[in-house]
Parts: sequence; structure tokens; C-alpha cells
Amino acid sequence: MTEAIRLIESAGPLEDQSILRQVARSAEPAPAPLVQRARLLGERLGLAQRLARARDLAPLVLMALAALMVLTGLGLAGTVVDAQARRINVFAALAGLLGLHLATLLFWLLALLLPGDRRGGALAGRLWLGLTARAALGRGREGAALLEAGVRLLERARLLPWVLGFASHALWVIGFAAALAGLLAALAFRRYTLGWETTLLDPTRFASAVHALAWLPGQLGFPVPDAALVRAAGDPSAGPDAAGQAVLAWWLVGCVVVYGLLPRLLCALACVLVWRLRRHRLQPDFGDAAYRQVQARIDALAPAQVVDADGAPAAGALPAAAVGAEGGPVLLGFELDPATPWPPADLPADLGVLASDGGAASRAAAVGQIAARQPRQLVVACQAGASPDRGTERLLRELLPLAGGLHLWLAGHDTATAAERARWARWLHDTGLGAVVPCHGDLSDALAATGRADASSSAADTARRP
Repeated sequence: MTEAIRLIESAGPLEDQSILRQVARSAEPAPAPLVQRARLLGERLGLAQRLARARDLAPLVLMALAALMVLTGLGLAGTVVDAQARRINVFAALAGLLGLHLATLLFWLLALLLPGDRRGGALAGRLWLGLTARAALGRGREGAALLEAGVRLLERARLLPWVLGFASHALWVIGFAAALAGLLAALAFRRYTLGWETTLLDPTRFASAVHALAWLPGQLGFPVPDAALVRAAGDPSAGPDAAGQAVLAWWLVGCVVVYGLLPRLLCALACVLVWRLRRHRLQPDFGDAAYRQVQARIDALAPAQVVDADGAPAAGALPAAAVGAEGGPVLLGFELDPATPWPPADLPADLGVLASDGGAASRAAAVGQIAARQPRQLVVACQAGASPDRGTERLLRELLPLAGGLHLWLAGHDTATAAERARWARWLHDTGLGAVVPCHGDLSDALAATGRADASSSAADTARRP
């Protein structure tokens, strides 16, 4: 559903403001909000109903194809038995029963070596998928998007050949079971003469082929014709006796079982095993740009919260401001958004500018420079849209005794929401920093406040002079 919505929106975004607000209120981490949004949009577009119909119809379509395979298997059994002459050419029978099967099985095995092959290498499985999609998903962009999304997810998980292969192998198993049942019924209740004929090929090659093909069935208990029996089967005038005919009949059945039924059954079981091992990979690529954009829209609507808050102010009294700090004023940018211009334009000439990305090394360097300068006033710039945390609190507490006065400037104050601005005010109050660290929404106000503080300090010094 999630991938189908992404494919639909590749042609143009869907109206989802009410759904985004609903999803943003949930406290679940990503990518759960993306999945919830897709589910709600899918219900509105009718995708959920189409998927439910596909789940109901897929087994029925497979059963219909299985019935068709039963008829096909019985038909194959009938084609290898000459009801009028009562004679079966064993090599022609093997070619008719196993020829198409071996070709399609080889095609599927080759497809496993090409994981990006969208065909999946399973003709019967592709037929099942196509009929199910046509019957359940319908036409239009929604049905096409659901089908394309399913195929893409299976391809990404490298499961497409295995899923289509399971459907194909299961149908072949049913077909071979029906063919064997028809062949055994014909051989059990009617008398047939089994042999082989050729005009161009060397008869000795037939004997070698019979022995080669009989080796593996012989390991499972099926009888192996000897050389004399093979030669007699090639002579229409003096064919094998009844016992020899039974050996050839069981040899034919054994070849169909070993080279037809068992490989398809084993491949079907392998498909089930691979499905169980890889089905956890069936999820969209949430790192795709389209998903990141939607997640950003959800995050922008999420309720404001303080990140890394421990629910109580930090222990310990606030340190006092530095006494006698005479260094020039300093502006420190802390964990600012990369898109924020830094340093700001039109700064006073005597204002020192520093920056820290919040890392341990850059933070220690900034604190060291401020400690060396001993500024009479320090302005720390933080992003107004960011969430204050204990790292910000520790930095302000660490800077308080290093400067004569400390002010906080919220960069991007005008573009921040009211909730984001209120979050900083509430955080300053809860941590107790609001009493000693004035907060400003405009840099000029923060610089003007530091200027007033400098003027007050100078006046006080003058008044104290005798």
C-alpha cells in the first residue's frame, strides 16, 4: 500500500493535509507515520478494497489454473498412448511429457541468476499474477500502481522469481500428478506394446540413452531395462514379452516421476523456504527522496516537545557571571541549521564571532576561546525551530562564569512557529536559566542589550570612583 501511494504521487501529490495532521499526532517513530498515512490514503482511494479482493481471488485463480493443468496432464497422457494401435513410443512419450517442463524449468533457473529480471522466469506464475491483477485490481492508475508496487517490492527483496516460481512449480506438480494418474490408469487396465522407433538415429544410442535415463529412477527402486530388452523393444516384429513390457512401463513412469514430478516438487519447497527467509525484506525503501519529503512534512506538524528532557531542572545552583571580564563582546553560533547564514551580516566591528556544530571537539574549542577572551558580554545563537536539550543547558551553564553577561538569541525566530518559540521560553523557565539568561528573538535586540549592560557597568564604575 505504501509503495503504491508513492507511485501514484509520482504523477502529482495527493491532498493529505487532514491526514498529515492526524498522523503527526501519533507518537510512533518513523517510518510508522508513513505507513499510517499510506493506509489512510489507500482507504480513501479504494486501494484497501482492491487488495482484499486480490487476496480472495488469488487462490481461486490458482485453483482454476490447477484444473486446467489437470486437463492438460490428462491430455498429455492421452497423446503418448495410441489407443488404436495400442503402441507407445517411449522416447516420444518422454519428449511429450517432459519437453516443455524441462525448457521452462531451465528458464526459471536462469532467471535466478538475473535478480533484476522482471519476468521472474516462471511462465505459469506470470500467468497467475496477470490474471489475478486483471480480475481483482482492475484497470486505471490505482490498479496499475498496486501491481507495480507489488512487483517492485518483490524485486527489491529478491523474491519475485521465487514467488512466481512457486505458483508455476505448484501447477506443474498438479499437472504431472494428473498425467501420471492417467498414464497409470491406461497401463493398468489396457494392454499396450512399449517400444521405440527411429529412421535416422543409431539404435545403439537408444540403448545407451535408456540405461542413462534409468540410473536415477533405479536408485529409487524403479526397474532398469537390460540391453536385450532394449534391443527387443526396438524390433516391432519380435517385441518384449509381458514381463519386459511391464519393465518398460515402469521405466517410463519412473522417468516421469524422477525427471518431472520430483524436480518441480523440490523447487516448490525451495521457493517456500526462500520466502520464509526473505519475507522480512518486503518493505519500501524509506530512504527514497519521496519518502523523506513526506516524513519532513509530518515532522513539521508534530507537536513540539523538548528533546532529551529529564523532567526536572538540573541539580545545582547556577554559576555567577564573571566579575571584571573586560574582553570584547562575542557571538557564538551553537548547533545552527546549515542553511542559516553565518556569520550574520552587518555585525559590529568589535564583535568576535565563533561557531560550534555541537560536537565535542568544536564545543571544547569554542569554550576554550571564550575562556581566553573573557568577554564582557556573550550572545549564544541557537536555532529557534530546534528542540533545546540538556546539551544546550550544559553549554549555557558552562559559559555563565566565563562572561560578564550571557544572552540567548533564537536565530530564525520570525520563521519559527508560536509553539516552537514558546518551547524555548518554557525550557528556560524549567531549567532556571531564564532568570540569568535573557532570550531575544532579534540579534539587534541582543546586541543592544549587551551594549546597555556595558554602559550600566561603566556608569557603576564611575560612580564608585572617589
